[in-house]
Amino acid sequence: MIAARPDLLVIGGLTADRFADGSSAPGGSVLHIARAAGAWGMRLAVMTVAGPEPEAQAGLEELRRLTAWLESSAADSTATFIHRDSPEGRRLWLEQGGGPIRMADLATRDAPRAILVAPIADEVATEDMARKDAATTRGAILQGFLRSFAADGEVRPLPLSALDPRLVAAVSEFDLLVASREDLAGEAAEPEEQHVALRSRVGGRPAIVLTDGVRGVWTEREHLPVRRRIDGVASVGAGDIFAAFMLAEAWPRPAPAAFLRQRAEAAMLAVAEVLEERRG
Repeated sequence: MIAARPDLLVIGGLTADRFADGSSAPGGSVLHIARAAGAWGMRLAVMTVAGPEPEAQAGLEELRRLTAWLESSAADSTATFIHRDSPEGRRLWLEQGGGPIRMADLATRDAPRAILVAPIADEVATEDMARKDAATTRGAILQGFLRSFAADGEVRPLPLSALDPRLVAAVSEFDLLVASREDLAGEAAEPEEQHVALRSRVGGRPAIVLTDGVRGVWTEREHLPVRRRIDGVASVGAGDIFAAFMLAEAWPRPAPAAFLRQRAEAAMLAVAEVLEERRG
């Protein structure tokens, strides 16, 4: 029997995450998405990078079990983040950087129906973004591209004007761009203003969806509230899972407003199911 092609290829680095209670765990968009994909019956492929740290190696082992195929670049170290909660929300510090993802030749693999680029920092090269097959549905989570780091390693949001013009040109040809209100805080405070600024930067082709935590999401024309709120559980990775579900099925070009609304509402419900399962 010939195996079905992957529904989605996710490209992004693994992380080692360290928490205030002294615990640590593997993380990164690729892992959060892989853990949720099986429940949807989604065939997932992953390209990532990881160092020798125990957390990263545990993450790789988990990805091997959860994916249709996995390509991992070896690095001297894994991007390591310190997580702290504050009254203003989660704060992150980069303790050490990771390495780049060396892109595998998709001609040697079962080609995916869609690609989601989901970096956690700077591990995806701009020139690799531009080389993605335009015939394949392409999406990007902008979080990693919109991060800068203070002298002490604290993660700070970048203004859109600081993005590499080559990166902007590449993502302008994508089908879907997802960013959080937090990601775009370096540009404006309110989602409506953030949406206008991002649209002005990337042009008219990509669909844009902004996530706003328990307040829901913002599409081009409307705010969609969360219909099923799950409290008392960590929401780490919720935005990543949302973006993956948005690309889980066929994507029209251009994507009509009604389609975006339906897909975004379904994606929010999928995230709620994941959070409910975490809560137990």
